[in-house]
This record gives sequence, structure tokens and C-alpha cells, in this order.
Amino acid sequence: MRVKISFTRDNNSGNTIPLHHQKLIFDSLSSIARVIGEDRKQLNFSSLKGTSKIHNGFMKFLSSKITLVVSSSNEDLINKLTNHIFAEGRLTIGRMNLVPKGKEIITDPEFNTQMRYLCISPLVLFSPQKDSKQPVESIDPQSPNFSDILYNLTLDSMEKSGISESVISSYSEFDIQADTEYLQKMSGQNKKYIRMYRTSEGKNVAGYLLPFTLHAHPDVHKFVWQNGMGALTYEGYGMLDLVK
Repeated sequence: MRVKISFTRDNNSGNTIPLHHQKLIFDSLSSIARVIGEDRKQLNFSSLKGTSKIHNGFMKFLSSKITLVVSSSNEDLINKLTNHIFAEGRLTIGRMNLVPKGKEIITDPEFNTQMRYLCISPLVLFSPQKDSKQPVESIDPQSPNFSDILYNLTLDSMEKSGISESVISSYSEFDIQADTEYLQKMSGQNKKYIRMYRTSEGKNVAGYLLPFTLHAHPDVHKFVWQNGMGALTYEGYGMLDLVK
């Protein structure tokens, strides 16, 4: 289940937030998950979206309207989370107080074998909890290694979610092809699609923001749509959207 929540920023609070603010959202949503008695590790969420400008590593919101997308294969979690936010009448992210105004249930798309995605939060390949060096390593997104790493992470997440090994063994078809034209454009403009982000524990990780095509079983597409892709999805990394 995927829901987009629309907020109005309280003008009496700040209008600036760090560009890399997944940790701040994670802290706020984790507190709510504890109150409603749900597992925060089943939650995935986007970055904050709104009219803004970026300066010295910070986002300054120019309008009061801000949106956040939350998603999970656990519908009870999403319903309880959104209901709590509206009941409280406020969600505090860093120094910003956001007042919930509306929510939209985003209908699942038709899941096919081949689908094109873009990242609406950074895609992370390694968790610092498992390895202290790999999380900051940059992997060429056009290399087979990039696809293999995400394949293993995805199947591992599906297994941990309760899907049987016999079912998972049927999902051998999996290949990621990064958008070559986009990568060349970013390189030509000296812009980065790989940046360093910080986990909830303050550890550095390499995060990717890029469009790509995924060839996989439709069930795999449904899983990553609802739960995110890669490592640290519960910290708001690896949320995907369809390329329009």
C-alpha cells in the first residue's frame, strides 16, 4: 500500500532542512511506529517534496505545500501511521512543523516483466551494520555487479518478509539496466548521481539517484514498489516511482 500525504508547513516553524534529510524523517516516523505498535522495518518512504531551492547543502522550501510518500506491503502499518499523523495534526521533521491536509492512496500500477523506475529517495547498496568499508564504495550502475547486488538484496528482503524459498527460487530473472543517456548527461554537466548520505546511526553510505529499467518477475516488481529496493529501505532509502 502506498499513500501520498500532503502537508502545509507551519509558517511559525523553519522552512529549511538538510538536503540529505532521510534520517530526520526516519526519526519522526520511528517514534510513531513505536506508539502504534508496528514494525518500523516494514516501512519505506520518500524524501520531502515541494517547491524549493538548494544552497550549501540545505533545501529551502519556497511554498508551504510539502508532500511525503509512505509505503509498505503491510496495509495496517500504513493505515495506522497515516491515521496517527492526522490525529496528532502535526508531523515535525527537523525544525519544520508540517500540518497534514490530505492523503491520496496511490493505486498499484500493472506489474509487468519490464518496468522503468526512477529513485525518489537514494538507492543504497550496502549497510554499515554488515560491513564498515563497502557502504562508501561506489559501484558503476552499468556494471553486472550493480545488478547482482540489488538482486541478492531484493531476494533476501523477500525471504525475510515471509515468502517461501520455493517461491523465491522462481524469481531467477532479474536484470537492472541504468539509463545510459541520463548518466552521460549528468557526466557532461559535471553533476553527481552518487552522493554520500548518513544513516540513522550517523554512518556514511553511498546513495544513487538515477532512472533504470528492471527486468524481473511481476511479483518482484510489486515487492520493490511497496517496500523499496536495496539496503536500509526502512530508513527511507530506495523508494522507487515509475518513469512517466
